[in-house]
Amino acid sequence: MFPVVAAVLAVSSVMANAQSRDLMVNECSAVAQNYFRDFNARTDMRYNGQRVDGSHAINGRIFLETDFEDFACSYEREGRSMVEFFAEGQVRNSFLPGYGPAGEGSVVQVTSLRDGDTLNMRSGPGTSNRIIGALSNGTSVRNLGCQMQSNTRWCEIEMMTDMRERGWVAGRYLTIAGSAPPPASGPIVRVTGVAANDVLNVRAGPGTRHRVVGALSNGSQVRRLGCQSQGQARWCQIEMMTDMRERGWVNARFLTGQSGQATQLPSMSRVERVRFASGTTGTEIRDQLGPGSSVTYILGAQNGQNLYFRLAAQSGSLSWRLFNPDGSLLDRGGPSKEYRGQLWQSGEHSIEVMNSGGRQASFNVIFGIR
Repeated sequence: MFPVVAAVLAVSSVMANAQSRDLMVNECSAVAQNYFRDFNARTDMRYNGQRVDGSHAINGRIFLETDFEDFACSYEREGRSMVEFFAEGQVRNSFLPGYGPAGEGSVVQVTSLRDGDTLNMRSGPGTSNRIIGALSNGTSVRNLGCQMQSNTRWCEIEMMTDMRERGWVAGRYLTIAGSAPPPASGPIVRVTGVAANDVLNVRAGPGTRHRVVGALSNGSQVRRLGCQSQGQARWCQIEMMTDMRERGWVNARFLTGQSGQATQLPSMSRVERVRFASGTTGTEIRDQLGPGSSVTYILGAQNGQNLYFRLAAQSGSLSWRLFNPDGSLLDRGGPSKEYRGQLWQSGEHSIEVMNSGGRQASFNVIFGIR
């Protein structure tokens, strides 16, 4: 039994020096509206307390035109600055309030535009200013400084041309040059079986309710990062074979190995119910996962109880996500991060452990509830 399994979260007295919970919640909501480009969207927000390291956790759900998305924000111990924004399965820290893609004068790149789209360059910070140019993905520019305008970060940029034209663009589309993530592990597969003159939609999450973020044609090569079941279908997270290595989710039935043979997809994701021995408040489970597979542990708990969770593993390909009974994301991390926190919903909480690597991985999971 892990020795600190009985540890519980105590609300830090630091909260007295932090900005109010309402301000953090409202700022988190505004960042989500900015990220999803819908400034009138309704959000449901919840302040979820302080973690063992003193950081503040906030969870939210934004209701878009045809669906909804969950997101989460983290603030540093003093509660004055947001240090992490999580949406659509990834950390999106380029959307943090006041985040500068680089210091003044640094070279940045235009990224995250959809295929065929361009980034409008305007005469001033804000959409009310006239368009004076357009930039495409991968364009390098010099960042001259950023400012907030109506909850959106705008940056003045200078073109890398002889004329050194200047203008303003939305800062969310600027990334430090060369800062694309390192290549992920996983087999390279091809897209097949798509009807003639059609494309395979790449979505922001596993399932058709998630918005389309890209499209692939027959023969496209991608890297398969991991798969999971959603309803009656199997979905795989993929990484594009481009400089920016964009990621998304596609229906697994359209993926084959490079040789044209069907890929050996992992077995259906398992679901395991966590049970404590009589008279105990915790347990430890030894388990293993094949490449690209996952297991979800179901744990009943009550509002106000304190949960401890740790994933003990040597493999860096393992990660975990903790969900509330209503399906909203509570926290996520890897083997180096444990969770200690007070729960705010009653019911079955789920902890999903995923193996995104190409080899079998062994691990222990430790649970404790007080």
